[in-house]
Amino acid sequence: LSLHDALPIYMGNVDPSVKELKDMLQAKSSGDPEKDNDEHREIYLNLTQIYEHAKRFDEAIESVQQAEKLSKAKDQKEFVYYLWGGVYERAKKVDEAEKLFRKALELNPDSSMTLNYLGYMLADNGVRLEEAVKLIGKALELDPQNGAYMDSLGWAYFKQKRYDLAEQYLGRAAQLQAKDATIKTHLADLYFNTNRTREAMKKWEEALAEWKNTLPGDSDPVDVAEVQKKLEAARVRLAREGK
Repeated sequence: LSLHDALPIYMGNVDPSVKELKDMLQAKSSGDPEKDNDEHREIYLNLTQIYEHAKRFDEAIESVQQAEKLSKAKDQKEFVYYLWGGVYERAKKVDEAEKLFRKALELNPDSSMTLNYLGYMLADNGVRLEEAVKLIGKALELDPQNGAYMDSLGWAYFKQKRYDLAEQYLGRAAQLQAKDATIKTHLADLYFNTNRTREAMKKWEEALAEWKNTLPGDSDPVDVAEVQKKLEAARVRLAREGK
C-alpha cells in the first residue's frame, strides 16, 4: 500500500497518522540519497494534504514548503505549487492562492486541474468572470468528460447570470457526479434564481444529506450553514407563494 493509496485512511485519523508519517521521516536512511529524497518528498506531500483536510493550514504550509525544497523536476514543482495554492484557497487566502496557481501554470500552461481550480476560485469569488470562463473552458477542452470541470464552468456562467448556459453544464455535471453535494448546491442556486423554488429545495436537501455522509473536513460548516439558511429562505418564499 503506497502512501498515496493510504491517504484516505490517514485523513480519517489525523494525529496518529501524522505521528506515523513523521516517524517515517526519521527512519534509517536507505543509503540511496535520491530514493530518500523522493520518499521524504512524498511524505511531506501526504502531510500537507492531511493537514489541509483537517484545516490545520499553518502546518500544511510548513509541510508543502518542505516538499518544495525536495522537488527537483519541473512536474514535481508544478504539483507542489498546485497543492500549495489549494491550501491557501481553503484558508480563504485568495490572493496568495492565485499567485501559486499561476506559478504552476508557468511551468505547465496545459494543466487542466490548475486551470480549473484557478478559474473556479475566481468565479466563486465573483471576480474576473470572463477570465474564469476562459480558464475553465480550456481545462474542459483538455478533459472533455470531467464532471468537476463542467460544474466549474456552469458555476462561472451562473455568476455571469447566463442561466441557460449554467444549467446546461451544471445539469451534465450532476449526471456524471450524482452524489456531489457541491454540484447539487450550485443547481439549487440556479433553480432558486430562476423561480423554481421546489426544485431548489430538493437539491439543497440532497446536498445536506450527502454532507452528513462525508468524513470530517470534507464539508465546510460555513457552507452547510449557508445552505440551511437558503433552504429556510426557500420555505418562506414557498409559503408566500402559497398565500
